[in-house]
Amino acid sequence: MPVAAASSTRRVFGVPVVIAIFFLAMMLPTAASVNLGGLRLSAYRVVLIVMFVPMLVQLVSGRKGRMHVFDLLVFAHCGWAMLALIKWGGLAQGIESGGIYVVEFAGAYLLARIYVRSYEDFAAVARAYVGLVVATLLFTVPEALTGIHILHDGISGALGGPMAPFIEPRMGLERTFGPFDHPILYGVFSASAFSLAYFVVAERRLMNLRGMARVAGVGLATFMSASGGPYVVLIMQGFVAAWERVLGRVKGRWAALFTLFGLIYLAIDLFSTRTPFHVFVNYFTFSRQSAYNRILIFEYGTAEVARHPVFGIGLGDWERPSWMSDSMDNFWLVVAVRYGIPAFLLLLGLLLGLVWAVGQRRGLPPEWRRARHAWAFTLFGITVAAATVHLWNALFVLFLFLIGAGAWLLDAQPGRARGAPRPAPSARALRPARLF
Repeated sequence: MPVAAASSTRRVFGVPVVIAIFFLAMMLPTAASVNLGGLRLSAYRVVLIVMFVPMLVQLVSGRKGRMHVFDLLVFAHCGWAMLALIKWGGLAQGIESGGIYVVEFAGAYLLARIYVRSYEDFAAVARAYVGLVVATLLFTVPEALTGIHILHDGISGALGGPMAPFIEPRMGLERTFGPFDHPILYGVFSASAFSLAYFVVAERRLMNLRGMARVAGVGLATFMSASGGPYVVLIMQGFVAAWERVLGRVKGRWAALFTLFGLIYLAIDLFSTRTPFHVFVNYFTFSRQSAYNRILIFEYGTAEVARHPVFGIGLGDWERPSWMSDSMDNFWLVVAVRYGIPAFLLLLGLLLGLVWAVGQRRGLPPEWRRARHAWAFTLFGITVAAATVHLWNALFVLFLFLIGAGAWLLDAQPGRARGAPRPAPSARALRPARLF
């Protein structure tokens, strides 16, 4: 079935208007919300609520490409999460909290799935995202030097919201919030743009000075957060980008990389007195206290999963010592604790399955391969860091948006101009290939 012409979508600087509005809505502090009963409607939630049904209709109708198994995984995960909330909180909580979870999870995924349908769309979104990160430096560099939280306190204060809480400086710098609720959120937001900047904006060319300046800007913005989790996102992307650049013509380089990771894990497990998770947390956090707290979170959190493996505990409190905070700095663990192992596996299947399926396509133009690297490496960095960081509010919907932003690579055909009829796929385009 033909895909609707991308040119029919209204655009701002090449980006679909709805995505531009979504990006700007993510940049507003939590104070820019409307409380409707017990429900908080932040700006980005309003965007997703308004667009949810129209996007769902476009998906089901096939006007934006055929539905595939990964779309079904999204709705299966949301359905299981809602069942868990109904089981532990009753029908009212399931509809209210579960409903907004569906809007955030499926809505953010659909926004990218529906409106990013070509390389041109993906490149425009990458340029807009990177440009937004670099633009925040106008506020966060002074913030790091003065301790005045310009964006967060300026917008939140004007709306009568709370000021940024005090957080201990690191490396002689104030930790920057940008417009977000915590420096770690601003850091992950910034670091997630690295691969997009390097592979798409700079086109992987070191002599592209304007592009590489944006890559450096993304790195500087991440540094301003002074948070270990965002640094992990940046380091992981940089590592796999360097691996690809050095071994770009070597067959089996990705299998070799995964084998290397496996050997490192096995070596740590065999020769260290600590588990690989303990080693990872200790070396990728700034303080021993922070590392120790994350280890305790993992131990008590996995024990909670073992007690409630099917439907989790919903929004209930998890068992832990009385002196421990209820904050759980592990996104993957939060999903399993709240909604059970099936929900966790459905999300993991969506992420890994989509990356694997996209990686099987052959015969793609060079710029499409760069886009594929940018998308997959971004998700890789966030996935690893999410073991020590919880993704909440704007960062949660950004993660789902980024997952959906690579779905166009499943069925888009090279050489097809915008609005042109979709040709039958060639045997070369459909032939299995090695990952990336």
